[in-house]
Amino acid sequence: MDVLFGNLPEMVEFQVEFLKTLEDGTRLVPDLEKLERVDQFKKILFSLGGSFLYYADRFKIYSAFCASHTKVPKVLVKAKTDHEFKAFLDDRNPKQQHSSTLESYLIKPIQRVLKYPLLLKELYSLTDPDSEEHYHLDVAMKAMNKVASHINEMQKIHEEFGAVFDLLITEQSGEKKEVADLSMGDLLLHTSVTWINPPASLGKWKKEPQIATFVFKTAVVFVCKDGSKQKKKMGGSHRVSISSEEKDPFRFRHMIPTDALQVRSLGNADGEGSAVCEIVHIKSESEGRPERTFQLCCSSPESRKDFLKTVHSILREKHRRQLLKTESLPLNQQYVPFGGKRLCALKGARPTINRAGKCQSVAPSVPILNSYLTQIGLMKTDNGCVSKTGQQPGR
Repeated sequence: MDVLFGNLPEMVEFQVEFLKTLEDGTRLVPDLEKLERVDQFKKILFSLGGSFLYYADRFKIYSAFCASHTKVPKVLVKAKTDHEFKAFLDDRNPKQQHSSTLESYLIKPIQRVLKYPLLLKELYSLTDPDSEEHYHLDVAMKAMNKVASHINEMQKIHEEFGAVFDLLITEQSGEKKEVADLSMGDLLLHTSVTWINPPASLGKWKKEPQIATFVFKTAVVFVCKDGSKQKKKMGGSHRVSISSEEKDPFRFRHMIPTDALQVRSLGNADGEGSAVCEIVHIKSESEGRPERTFQLCCSSPESRKDFLKTVHSILREKHRRQLLKTESLPLNQQYVPFGGKRLCALKGARPTINRAGKCQSVAPSVPILNSYLTQIGLMKTDNGCVSKTGQQPGR
């Protein structure tokens, strides 16, 4: 079912929201069906372009569904061997029309999202080149063309690496999988980097290997396709000796879940002009997994910056989820910063100190305190509360 329908519920929810914005745009002009001139559609076209422009990135939700659609024909062929399932489909298509088959319905979302740029292009061509709506539709059309390119790119990646992603999911040890899925919809960045410290177990390399690197919302994945192949000269011709292991085009694959992911500093290599970085799969004593480091060289300092920015974003999201999870726990199980249990014993146990003959309290006077607070942009209000300078208390 996941292969057939994937994230279809989320797509439907998004489309309902998007449709509402289109319908709201049509209400801007009463008697829409009675309009006769192009200039009368100005408000609607402006609203239409704005809707596509605003939601352009959200349309990328289609990428996961479109990418996995390549598996649909094989799944349906196998599923139709089940007589009950086949009877279920036949009952809903008594006339056996191709347009009413499940295959036809499942291809429609893909066809529709790729038609949007063509629709905008047609509207763009009908508007006055000097008009605001013409420019607005042009920007929206370019944004949706980028969406179409993104979806096509995700399909290509899935066709090439989808089987590897599935293997990485199934190869996870333990009863509970750390990563449930590597969906194209969750792919944030993909690039190729040079692997500086490949293990000797992969054989000798003429030069440092290139590895395909994928940053998903839940994990970072490394895949290496180029392996060393021993060539043997036989009878004046060169033949490649390929072992059963070498028949697998992917010589190396590795997945680091966000819970076990770390970015480590490389000292002098961390300068702005550097393209080198180190990604760490931290060790796990419970799983018997040693620490593993990947020293990588990106194509440029800018590429390194984009890569690390994306990796840090999924780490921040991991910490945010952990915080939300902690806040849902009972109070006695929640994390308490700056002390926690270590300071609990101090409550109510403060010894009395005889200050007779000692210095007076060194607490600053109110004018001095207010002076310091004012310098850092804060001030103390009449009721003792600290507020931003220039703001009234309670606001």
